[in-house]
Amino acid sequence: MRRIATVALATGVAMAGLGAVATTADAATHSWTTKDGWTSIKAGGTYSRTGSYVSTSGWLQDTTNNGWSPAVQFKTTEGSKTQWSNVFFLTYKGKPADFSFKHSYGHFFTSSYTTHLYVREAGIKESNRNVVRYGPWKKLY
Repeated sequence: MRRIATVALATGVAMAGLGAVATTADAATHSWTTKDGWTSIKAGGTYSRTGSYVSTSGWLQDTTNNGWSPAVQFKTTEGSKTQWSNVFFLTYKGKPADFSFKHSYGHFFTSSYTTHLYVREAGIKESNRNVVRYGPWKKLY
C-alpha cells in the first residue's frame, strides 16, 4: 500500500512540475522592428512575455557608411515605474561600427516590468560614442 501511495504521490508531483514548466514555456514570441527614424539604420527581432518578465533579442543593421552606428534601446513600464535598457550597438576596433552590416546581436534586455514594452532606434556617432541621436519610441504592446 505504501508503494502505491508513493508512486501516486511521485506521479502527482511530476505532473504538477510538468504543468509549471509548460506554463513558463508558453510565453508567446512576437516580432518587433524600430520606427523609420533613419533610412540607413534598422533594428528588429523578437520579444517574449510571461506574467513575470519580458525578454528581447534581435539584430542591428547599417546600410551606409555615414558616420553613425545603429543602436537600439528598450523601455518597460509597470504602473508608474519605468525601466530603461542600455543603448546597444556594435563596436569594431573599439569604435562604434559604421559600415554596411547586419549583425545578429542576440539577447538585448530582460525586465520584470511587463505592462508595456517600447523600443527606439538610435544613432551613435562613430567618432564620439557619447553623441547619441534617438528616434521616437515605438510601443510594442
